[in-house]
Amino acid sequence: MRHTCSRFSGSAAAQPRCRVGLSPATAPAPPRVLLPLNTPKLRYGGALPVTHAVLGVADGLNTQKPALMADALQQTLPPPPISKSDEVFLEAGVEFVWGTEGVDVAELNNLFEKVGFPRRDPTRLALALSGTYRTVWIRAARKSRLAKLGQLLGFARATSDGSLSAVIWDVAVAPAWQRGGLGRALVERLTASLVTDGISTITLYAEPNVVALYEKLGYVSDPDGIKGVAFQSKHSKLGRSMAAAMQRQ
Repeated sequence: MRHTCSRFSGSAAAQPRCRVGLSPATAPAPPRVLLPLNTPKLRYGGALPVTHAVLGVADGLNTQKPALMADALQQTLPPPPISKSDEVFLEAGVEFVWGTEGVDVAELNNLFEKVGFPRRDPTRLALALSGTYRTVWIRAARKSRLAKLGQLLGFARATSDGSLSAVIWDVAVAPAWQRGGLGRALVERLTASLVTDGISTITLYAEPNVVALYEKLGYVSDPDGIKGVAFQSKHSKLGRSMAAAMQRQ
C-alpha cells in the first residue's frame, strides 16, 4: 500500500491530505533473534585507596577483588581513585572533554572501526549521543607526529536513569595511543562521575583480555557468569559475527 500525502494551510489547523494507492510488495524485515554477547558482564563494587607499602602496587589501588554488594541499591559506593590527574595528561599532550559538543560522528565511527567495533549508522549514532547520560572523550591538546590538534583519541559514554543504575559503553582508545593509561583514565573518570551522582549500580561489558584491568578499578565479574544477550538481525554484520562465535563455542 502506498500513501501519498501533502500538507496545506489556510485553515485553523493545517491537516495533511493523503492519497492511498497500490505499490509493489516490500520485502519482509530480516528476522531478529536474541544472540549472546561473548563478553563478561562486570559491576562496580567500589575501589579502595591503599598505601603502597601495604600492597606494593604503584597505582595505589586495592587489587583484591571486592565483594559484590547484595544490597547495592542502599550502598554509598566509594569512587575509584584517579591514578593520573588531568594536568599530567595535559603535559603529555592530551585533554579530557565532557559532553558531546565537539564530537564529530564520522571521526567517532572511524575510531570505533580502528578498535574493532562495528560502524554505526551516522544518524542513529548522533541520536544515541544526544540521549547519552554522560560522555567523556579525549582529544589531542597539541599537534604531534601521532595526532593533529583536536583529534579524537579516546571515548567513553554511559547511559543511565539518572538515579539507580548506569551502563558504560563504547570505551575506545586509538591504537597509536593505547597502553598509555588513557582507557583506564576514561573509565576512572566516568565511573567517579556516576558514583558522585549517587548511582549505585554501574555495569559494563568487557572483552576477556581487559577484565583484569576493570577489576583493579573496583569492578567485579557477575557471580553467575552471566554475559548478556543482544537483539540483533542475523543478517547484520554484528549478528553474523555473534552467530559465528556461538558456533565456535
